[in-house]
This record gives sequence, C-alpha cells and structure tokens, in this order.
Amino acid sequence: MSFETVQNLRRPLLKGGVVLFLLLAIASYLNNLRKDLPSTTSSATQGPQVPEPKLLYDDLQTPQPGIEAEWSTSLDRYDMSASECSSKFSHLFPEIERAVEYRKGTRKVEPHDIDIGWKAEGAVRAMIYKQKLFILESNINDEYMISRALGTLHQIDRALTSSPERLPDIEFSFVVSDLPDPQHAHHTFWSLSRLVVDEETWLMPDFGYWSWPLDLVGNYEQIRAELSAKEPPWEQKITKALWRGAVKTNPVRSHLLQMTRDKEWADVQEVRWRNRTHVASGETSNALSMVDHCNYQFLIHTEGRSYSGRGKYLLNCESVTIMHKREWIEPHHSVLIATGPHQNFVEVERDFSDLESKVKDLLNDPERAKAIARNSATTFRDQYLSPASQACYWRHLIKAWAKVSFAPKPWVMISGKKQLRGVPFETFV
Repeated sequence: MSFETVQNLRRPLLKGGVVLFLLLAIASYLNNLRKDLPSTTSSATQGPQVPEPKLLYDDLQTPQPGIEAEWSTSLDRYDMSASECSSKFSHLFPEIERAVEYRKGTRKVEPHDIDIGWKAEGAVRAMIYKQKLFILESNINDEYMISRALGTLHQIDRALTSSPERLPDIEFSFVVSDLPDPQHAHHTFWSLSRLVVDEETWLMPDFGYWSWPLDLVGNYEQIRAELSAKEPPWEQKITKALWRGAVKTNPVRSHLLQMTRDKEWADVQEVRWRNRTHVASGETSNALSMVDHCNYQFLIHTEGRSYSGRGKYLLNCESVTIMHKREWIEPHHSVLIATGPHQNFVEVERDFSDLESKVKDLLNDPERAKAIARNSATTFRDQYLSPASQACYWRHLIKAWAKVSFAPKPWVMISGKKQLRGVPFETFV
C-alpha cells in the first residue's frame, strides 16, 4: 500500500478525531458554565434564573408531534395510494364494481360504444395517455354545460396529477346533462346519475366536487371550510325542516309544498330562478346559501330533473337529512343507512305523506335525532364525501374501466406525420 493511499485513508480519521476533541471541549465548557450558574431549584432570593443552554438545532431535531400523522390521515388529501383508498373508503365503489360485472357478462367496451354523435349537447370524449388527459371530441355549446364539463375535466386531471401510482391508458366518454340518455338507448358512458335500467352507464363524481359556479354554492373545498367555521352546535340550530328550490323540475317538489304548507315544524319555500345561475328579482330573501342550510336541524332533499346535486352539500352538515325514496342513483348512495343504530338519514315516501309524522317523532326524541345527525356527519362529511374520497373514486373508476375496455390508440398519421390525438387538457381549458 502506498504512502499516499495510507494518508488518504487516515485523513477522515484525523478529521474525526479533531471533531471529537472539539465536541468534548465544548461539552466540558458547558458543564463548567452550568456549575457557575445559580441552581434552577434555588429560591427567587438567590437571583434571576438563567435557562440551561441548548444545542442550536434542538428544535429541528425534534419535530412537533402529530403534524406528519395529521397530514397522513387528512381526508383533504388527493394523493392517497390505492391501498389507502380501499382501506378508508371500502364501501364507496359498489357502483363501479356493478358496472364491471355487467361488462364481464356481456363483452368488452369497444370504440364505437363510446361514440358521442348521438348526444347533441353535454358530452365529451377523452383519453388518458401516460398520465395525461386529452380531449378528443366535445358536443358542448351551452354555457351551463361548459361549466359542468370543465368541472369534471378538472377533477379527472387532479386525480391523475395527484396519483402516487401510474394509472392505465384509457379512452372514454362522459355526459354532464341531468338526463344523460332520455331514450335509455343503452349507450356506454360515464354519467352523474342513472336509473336502475341504465346498466351500461358508469357513475362518476358530480361536477360540483370541483365547483358549482353559482352565488349560492361555489367551490367544494371552500364550502366545507366555511361549514367547519360557521356551523352552529346541534342545540343552537333551528328546530325546523328546511327546503328551498325550484318546484317545476319534479312533481315530488309540488307534493312537498302541499304537505308542509302552514306547518310550524317546516320552513319550505319555493325559489324562482331568472335563469340557470341567478335567482329572480325579489327572490333573494328566500334563497339560502349551502352554508346557511346547516343552521337547521332537519334538511329535506328532493330529486330534480333527475338527481339533484344539492344532496352532497346537505350531507356535509351535521343535521338530519330527509330524503324521499329515490329513483336516480349516485355513487355515495351505497353508504346511506335508513334504519338501525348506524342510521345516517331519514327516508320518507315520494309523496311525503309520512313526512310530518317522522319529523314530529324526531322533535319528540331529540337524542335520536342528534345521533342520526352525528352518524351522517361521520359517514359523509368526515369520510365518503371528503375531497380524498372523490380522488380515490376517480382513480378506481379509471382502473376498473381499463379492465373491461379497449386499449386506446394515441397516435394518428396526419399529412404523413405522426401526431398525438386530441387536445391536451391544459390547452383545452
């Protein structure tokens, strides 16, 4: 071994020895310093106490307890792994699994199945390729439908960009209108809601989980933040059953007005709208924001033209949500429990004929009503309607679709040149 090699090996040892010597010297100095200081256990008459010296990086070496753990379990995260999603939201995916089983019993989805030529308004065809979203075709011209489509696309992109795992390449189409397939012609697409007969339809999260651009609604996370800050305790809430909305969209709403007219336990009023986004002149006093709904102990939810997007907001309140028997299915309906110790909502007939008796029963048994409200908040606000749950649902949907659908062909030849199909999401928006 050469002299130079020996010297190179020794240098770290020499440096280590010097460092060790300096540390011992500092420790000795600090120890002597403590001996010269007044005892911290002496009485106040011995003079002011001097704090014991501490190392420069003590605060950094000992992280504050709970911060990392709190973030890792926060349901406002969008980056949960597949195993975390399955563990925390184990009952969220029955609609996806139903659609998969239906396809396994027929045949795989083929390119012609997701054609949107039949849908004049409210449909988009898209592709996911290498974790990027591309828009291939869109039949959307109405401003209201545009906001819905953009809210949906933003959610898909967020689920992709926040995913800790690689997601499969797929091609799909979705519809954002209230009545996705009025003729029930058995088209295959992703939709906000479906009827039992629409077996080919796959359910996706509502556009409102991104934002519903109305003065009375808004961004989903913002609404949840305001609810957390403003919602009163159960005992301070108004002891009435609340409903606001347009009546003409569904006959069940007319039944509701009839059954609650002049009832002291009800605060039910029609709100007339000038258009799809603004209430009519003189109606602002009747209209309530989603956050204001949580000031009531009992909240009535009805279907609209089909489903009603209001339900997810009401279920974010720690109140008792009352729903009539439903025809339209949404993803979170899999965790609705109508009876038993885990009851998290109250179900009534579609004509609301039993609404009064059920509300009065709850008013006469406030502890039971409070328990239902608590179960509701625990199930929906604190778990299955959280931002994290929606990102998990999107990724589960994408992976499930890939199992029973064709593999997309991302490249095409145009004028003799190979090009990616579609428009990147970032360019489209």
